[in-house]
Amino acid sequence: MLAASPAHSSGVSLPDLGEASGGVLTPAEERELGRSLLREVHRSAPLVTDPEISFYIDSLGRQLLANARDADGPFYFLAIDNGQVNAFAMPGGIIGVHTGLILEVRDEAELAAVLAHEIAHITQRHLARMFARGRDINFTTGLAILAGVLASTIDPTLGSAMITGSLAGGIQQQINFTRANEAEADRVGMQILQGTGFDPNAMADFFERLQELARGVGDQVPEYLRTHPVTLDRITDARNRAGQMTASDTRNRGPEFHWMQARSQALKDPRRTLERFRATDSTTPAQRYGAAVAFLERGETPRAREQLERIDPGDAPGLTLELAFIALLRAEEAHTAALERLQDLDAVYPGHPVIRERLARVYRDLDQPDRAIRILSDMVRQEHAPNPELLRLQADIADAAGYVATSREAMAEYFFHRAQYEEAVRQFEAAMDASDASERDRQRIEDKRNTARETARKAREDRR
Repeated sequence: MLAASPAHSSGVSLPDLGEASGGVLTPAEERELGRSLLREVHRSAPLVTDPEISFYIDSLGRQLLANARDADGPFYFLAIDNGQVNAFAMPGGIIGVHTGLILEVRDEAELAAVLAHEIAHITQRHLARMFARGRDINFTTGLAILAGVLASTIDPTLGSAMITGSLAGGIQQQINFTRANEAEADRVGMQILQGTGFDPNAMADFFERLQELARGVGDQVPEYLRTHPVTLDRITDARNRAGQMTASDTRNRGPEFHWMQARSQALKDPRRTLERFRATDSTTPAQRYGAAVAFLERGETPRAREQLERIDPGDAPGLTLELAFIALLRAEEAHTAALERLQDLDAVYPGHPVIRERLARVYRDLDQPDRAIRILSDMVRQEHAPNPELLRLQADIADAAGYVATSREAMAEYFFHRAQYEEAVRQFEAAMDASDASERDRQRIEDKRNTARETARKAREDRR
């Protein structure tokens, strides 16, 4: 999916971005566009901020990516906090999946089928070809258009206004994947599923699931269906292809998918999660875990502990259950005990981003900000695309500790990676003026300030 359905239903269509003779985006141009779009995603989209869910989606995406041909350049797998049954791909390797879709798929293989399909759109260069540079629409105008398309996945009115403001010369040819693109993405996606060890039938199963969700709902069909039309022929073709493949029948590689699905539901709506849990005669370990997460969200720690202690560790993803007990200890303000368990986990899973993020928070709880800041700084340096939430956490911890220069610099980078360039410049300048900034700090911050200032200038030009 490149364009979200609200842009279609509002009557706004996207311009043609060049004839075939104009060529497609080069890989370098696509990477540049991807970095800019990623910052727009962080600014405009309600991303899931829970590290465990984000890590799971990213891990699943990267396992699929390891079995995809021509997967050059960076990829970014993002969970979007939105109830629509939807997913999308954008130039530069950006793939987003809505929590609404995560909650509606029946197993991990169906979720993997969606991600594999979107990966295929990128590896087959469908996006780059549609976003061809031509004489009618330039690169920066196209960026503004895609920013509007992104916004329309969240707020149809906002997205339509942004798209309309970006149209040039009355060009009204719409970007959309052709049937051939969709067929190729299905075929390549099924090969990725097969290579990763999933049942390739999951592709057709997901299409049928979409049709189930669409029955009896009138115009309120799943958004994914609007941008990925599913026909009987398409389902039959996917089923026939799967029948010709020699592959496993794996639908879940372990319990983790259902636990992350339960976690997503519990964080989204703790009350409803607990209502369903109490109405169930026979509960699964994943449902019990979801109830524990919901109880923690509501501050009912004794009930959360009761549910967690009733789970057999042999039925659970070991790390997930252990992280739940650590969250419980933090809620009970047993920070030293939480730290000890996190340190043990860190020795077993060195560098694991969820464990490291939790360590930083516990060090903050124990009034050891230097250790927390050091962990977060290392995490940000190691990421190929800095996570603004880590930068915000680093800024908050530094601010509480009285480290003004460190706090302002981290906030500046937080704003920069959310495409809020003017505010990033102001924060960098505040960091340079901080009394605790050394001369070496000021030189480093000045270089960053200059980059942000130039980026802000280009952004202003793009809006004209």
